[in-house]
Amino acid sequence: MKNLALITAFTVVALSLNSCVSFSRKMIQDDLLELNKENVQMIDGQYEYKGYEHIGNNNTKSDKTESVGEMLAMKNGEVMDFNKLIIKSVPLAKNKTYEVQLLFLKDNTIGYTFKYKARLKNGLFLLDNFTSDCDEIPYLFGGCRNFRSRIGLTQDYNLLIQDYYDNSGAFLLFFWSGYTINYAEKYKRIN
Repeated sequence: MKNLALITAFTVVALSLNSCVSFSRKMIQDDLLELNKENVQMIDGQYEYKGYEHIGNNNTKSDKTESVGEMLAMKNGEVMDFNKLIIKSVPLAKNKTYEVQLLFLKDNTIGYTFKYKARLKNGLFLLDNFTSDCDEIPYLFGGCRNFRSRIGLTQDYNLLIQDYYDNSGAFLLFFWSGYTINYAEKYKRIN
């Protein structure tokens, strides 16, 4: 009986520490051009820095658009004042793993360059920009905020960035104290 109580307590703690965050494919599936090993280079190109269509958590489109820097949750305030983005993907030795370079331009001058490792998964690049910020004793008396992005192409070869943001609340009894949000933004291809 003592072992059963210990196993139950361990299972409850393990489940409370496991975030069940995932991307919602429903919001992008109608306009997604799936990338694979043969066509992955199609994402390479130049895009507008400001979005033209925002898709909210409840699959509704809004006029509120965000820049690439905002969508990728870049903390540096200087990355907000650009007008173009260049993406270059470089395959790495490991299967379906790439280095994705993002070059931020203003008036054709490169201001910042960022590199992410990315894995080609479900027709999109899953970026290695996962962040997790926890306070107090996570999931017991505090919470954790998790963030991640993936990028791909629309049917018209425009850039698509999808994010998830998860704010997990305290312990299993208080699931309602947290929330998970998925949202996506589309950016016009320049060339």
